Amino acid sequence: MKHWSKALMVMVLAVMGLTVQSCEENPPVTPPVVDTKTSVDLNFSALWNGQPLTFLTGWFEQPSTQKEYVQFFNFGMIVSKLRLVKEDGTEVMLGDGYQWIDFKKQRTKFSYEVPAGKYKAVRFTLGLDSSVNHGDPNKWGAEHPLNGNLTGMHWGWAGGYIFQAIDGNYKDSLTDKYTKGMSFHAATDAMVRNFEVPVGGSMGAAMFEVKDKVATPVQFNYHINRFYQGIELKKGSVSHSEGVKEMALMQKLLDNLSAYSAFEIPAP
Repeated sequence: MKHWSKALMVMVLAVMGLTVQSCEENPPVTPPVVDTKTSVDLNFSALWNGQPLTFLTGWFEQPSTQKEYVQFFNFGMIVSKLRLVKEDGTEVMLGDGYQWIDFKKQRTKFSYEVPAGKYKAVRFTLGLDSSVNHGDPNKWGAEHPLNGNLTGMHWGWAGGYIFQAIDGNYKDSLTDKYTKGMSFHAATDAMVRNFEVPVGGSMGAAMFEVKDKVATPVQFNYHINRFYQGIELKKGSVSHSEGVKEMALMQKLLDNLSAYSAFEIPAP
């Protein structure tokens, strides 16, 4: 009996030891801490008279001398030196400054880590520096905004990149049943444009604040109808930024972007 008692005691102690060891090896699980980055989520939207732009459906009225109507099936752009302007005027580059925006493909939302603080504007270049524009497009990674295979926005060694591509159809109110092609491709070094878009409109009185470990949404509207201001498509519906007539038309279209404040960052 004594032998059985000793054996039983050894077994009990062994089980207790395993239980204690199991508890030590498997402490209570605590939920992971979510480390939210200090960032801005930049959201680009294409609008026509305040309404979201649609593709391959519907027509948008263009108030030229004789009413015209436009329809879109492609709208993309490449920007560089994309940066925020802080309250004190200093700049913060967003990523490496390059971005490809494609409204049809809904490639319009981008997240960037930035320092906490107050920001009053967004600055960017529509287009690229000449050395980059005419550089080797194959040196960029497969997912980089300047990879021509990714974007389809590169013409080749001679032409460089397309900075903005708009393609679609148009018709006028006199020949409603007839549809004609529309194509505006901004390219070449002569068509590079620099922009500063103040928060809250042209008065620039507003700012948005990026707080520590918070993702701050920032809306960036492109009022594409203002690009067409004063343009009669029946007099010119194609410009690939080459040739005297086409270059003059593209110059007018791009000048409209500044003259009519086509870019907008609403006050938060």
